[in-house]
Amino acid sequence: MLNRSIAHKCGHIEAHSFEANLFDRVPKAEIERRIDDLAQQPCKNCMNKGQSDVPGANKMSDDKTTLIDLRDMVKKFVNDREWSRYHNPKDVAIAISLEASELLEHFQWVLDKESGAIAKETEKLLKLEEELADIIIYCLSFANVLHIDVAKAVEDKVRLNAIRYPVALVKDDDIKHPDI
Repeated sequence: MLNRSIAHKCGHIEAHSFEANLFDRVPKAEIERRIDDLAQQPCKNCMNKGQSDVPGANKMSDDKTTLIDLRDMVKKFVNDREWSRYHNPKDVAIAISLEASELLEHFQWVLDKESGAIAKETEKLLKLEEELADIIIYCLSFANVLHIDVAKAVEDKVRLNAIRYPVALVKDDDIKHPDI
């Protein structure tokens, strides 16, 4: 990975990482254009504080955003870039797995008792939020591709798990029950 500091339009300077082989695959002019595009956006910290003038940015929250709002936003993002041809069930499933692995990287070699402390560091928490968002975005894209009703699927699975793992049998029990 190569790091480069970029001065964003909000006035903050932020380090961005780029794959080392990107420079072998993409013409230098295109890389510079992408970096210029990044510089025209507020930094991640300002975006997360709601100081963005990007349309629709920082106006969503869990308490006022529906699942369909998120699905539509992901669908529009994919369609605007004409990426639908790449979003088949297999490739999106692979992307979900890869993004989940990126989330796990933040906890590699961290002791269980130390893992909660990671979220107390602002910069690391932002990275965890980004990784989680990537996973959710691909999960929503997967649901869009296969026309899965996510709310129904989750409700059905929780109901099935309630039958499989009855409270009376597993509550406060850290023993693995092979017969369940």
